[in-house]
Amino acid sequence: MKINVAAIAKPERDAYAQICDRFAKMSGRYASVVSNDIFSSKVTRAQESGALQAKKLYSQLFEPWMRGYKIALDPAGRRVDTEKFCRLLEDRSEVTFFLGGAYGHGSDFLKRCDEVISLSELTMSHKVAKVVLFEQIYRALTILHKHPYHK
Repeated sequence: MKINVAAIAKPERDAYAQICDRFAKMSGRYASVVSNDIFSSKVTRAQESGALQAKKLYSQLFEPWMRGYKIALDPAGRRVDTEKFCRLLEDRSEVTFFLGGAYGHGSDFLKRCDEVISLSELTMSHKVAKVVLFEQIYRALTILHKHPYHK
């Protein structure tokens, strides 16, 4: 199984990235989990122009990652618990998660995804959301493979 995480974010080597890397490495016994931070000066300019331009650019930048079972993370998405999250990965060969930029995702992009979910009703930074996502990916994989981590 291959799991892609595509995020509109500046690539950084901070503590958050280290935690994500650790969960990706631990997940490696069950699946290939790859983080793809996407950012350029175009993103900065689009965000300065406003939400509409930014969302349009985010969609363009995500285009190469539109493969496998596509799951967008969005605050207004369907609420899922760990068991439901686990079922999103079950019996799939490739899954791609999308974390939008400062303005989230455009409605047209969300329609192109197979699922739109929310990790929490809480508002959290992109870095924290990414850590939560990577932990839940690892947790789901351990559940699917009957490993005791999730207990």
